[in-house]
Amino acid sequence: MAITSQTSKIDGIGECMIEDWHRAGLLKPSAIKPAISTIEQSLVLKILGQFCPDDIISMEKALRQLLELK
Repeated sequence: MAITSQTSKIDGIGECMIEDWHRAGLLKPSAIKPAISTIEQSLVLKILGQFCPDDIISMEKALRQLLELK
């Protein structure tokens, strides 16, 4: 899933707002968008923060919706 600060049109399948964006280490209100990819762990420069439990639940729901899982 991708994270974007372009939140004006967040209403599609697999999209959700990150409610506690500041705790997650983000600089602006942000949202999760449906873009699934992988990268080598060695390319990760630093960890910004972490999602709160409610944002993790929202992301899981968005992913289930995107993949059409029950």
